[in-house]
Amino acid sequence: MRRFAVLLASILAFGAFAVAQMEPKPMEVPNTELFLGYSYQHANTSGFNAESNGLVDVQNTNLSGFAFDVSHYRANRFGATFETAHASTKGVDSTGVKYSRTSYLAGPTYRLRNIQFLTPSVHVLAGVDHDDFTVPETGSQTTFDYRSTVFAATAGATLDGNLSRHVGIRLAQVDYLYTHHFGTSQSSFRYTAGVVFRF
Repeated sequence: MRRFAVLLASILAFGAFAVAQMEPKPMEVPNTELFLGYSYQHANTSGFNAESNGLVDVQNTNLSGFAFDVSHYRANRFGATFETAHASTKGVDSTGVKYSRTSYLAGPTYRLRNIQFLTPSVHVLAGVDHDDFTVPETGSQTTFDYRSTVFAATAGATLDGNLSRHVGIRLAQVDYLYTHHFGTSQSSFRYTAGVVFRF
């Protein structure tokens, strides 16, 4: 009986060691996902000076807002993403200038292989970006609106943490955003984080 117990314990121990040596199987995630989260943008405002006749002397400003994405991947991990993002600030400078940007972008995306419980992906999106400067006139209630809607393109990468098969946390999405408002090129950078739902 003792030999049988020792033999059984040995088999269980060796089995446990063998399982421990095996690579954990990556979590399989569904191919359609919805993302909603916070968006921070370090926006380049080059070109606004000339447009506003020097009313505001700024080259960049920080914006915050939200982003919403819909992505669908095929079995080969290639897919498409459609994104809407909006960010704004009420404090471009001490005069009370307000600034906002809204973008509508779409393009190809590629989901890389899972790394344990992390899902990385890369994307290149293009579309339009609408910006709006609201500048108060000194000493009056009048404001001037400077608006521009132009072509925009972005390239970036995301890293999602998988809480379950259907829910994840977007730990980071980092993008380079190119625009051409007011006849001048702008290079802005954006960070996004939030919740991902998959089905």
